[in-house]
Amino acid sequence: LAGLCAAIGPTLVALMIRAGFRPAIAAAAIISSTLPNYWSPGSTDNILVAQIANIAVMDQINYISGKILLLFVFCVIALTAICFLFGDYKKNGTFQEAGAADAGELNRPLPELPAHPNILKAFAPLLPVVLLFVISLWFPQIKMSVATAMLIGFIYVIFVTRSNPAELVKKFFDGMGSGYGNIIGLIIAAGVFAAGLRSCGVVTGFIDYLKDSSEIAKIGGSFGPYILGVMTGSGNAAAFAFCESVVPHAADFGMKIQDLGFLTCLSATLGRVSSPLAAGVILIAGIAGTSPIEVIKRSALVSLGAIVFTIFLM
Repeated sequence: LAGLCAAIGPTLVALMIRAGFRPAIAAAAIISSTLPNYWSPGSTDNILVAQIANIAVMDQINYISGKILLLFVFCVIALTAICFLFGDYKKNGTFQEAGAADAGELNRPLPELPAHPNILKAFAPLLPVVLLFVISLWFPQIKMSVATAMLIGFIYVIFVTRSNPAELVKKFFDGMGSGYGNIIGLIIAAGVFAAGLRSCGVVTGFIDYLKDSSEIAKIGGSFGPYILGVMTGSGNAAAFAFCESVVPHAADFGMKIQDLGFLTCLSATLGRVSSPLAAGVILIAGIAGTSPIEVIKRSALVSLGAIVFTIFLM
């Protein structure tokens, strides 16, 4: 999630804000649109459930593919409804963001667009994303990180803008410093808090309670991982803990391993995007210039609706 936000967040969030959307809904749209990840055979959730069910990963993907499509459509509709509910769209308007580092900066009118935009300059924000997609799809033998793609994009900007390299380097590192100060610091603090919850036995005790409550397996397998995801800011931690402890006993609850495993992993993922402790949420909120709380006010509503919708699909 954090890698996705870092790769596409600066481009898509900026486009949505320019189009008239509130920064909070722009950020929520990014983190609430990750469900197609379950179509990937590289998804750790798919691999884990397939191993527990003793089936091939592609069989698991084929089994849940229809549900993912329906869920993705549901999330798009829910986000649109929430946008109207919160009044998050105002054509050519500006919004005041609660918790923003510099509300005055956010409230300034957006600069006028040029009459004849430079295509090379306009492509600059998209270059890192294009590089990551092209290399991962057609040149998988080449390993490229998000940071490497961003550095290549920075070098591209120097050439197409013909700006003073010294000034651009200063701005580049100013942005990195601001990111570490305002975003990475929050991520570290959130990680410490989540580690404290695990050390105190809160996570283990919660899992043990649900494991021994077979009569509420479907509810526990959905809202249990969701709550853990919110508490810890980690989808994988909640999903793996439940899958290893509860999912192998799916038959005792009258369910298939594929169904309970998918429900568990999905709920943990949705819990992560509803947590102000999640690194991806903090990162995308920082990119949008808003508070993580403002983002999850919107993403949590989508996530809870998606979980209820999934339970009815089972």
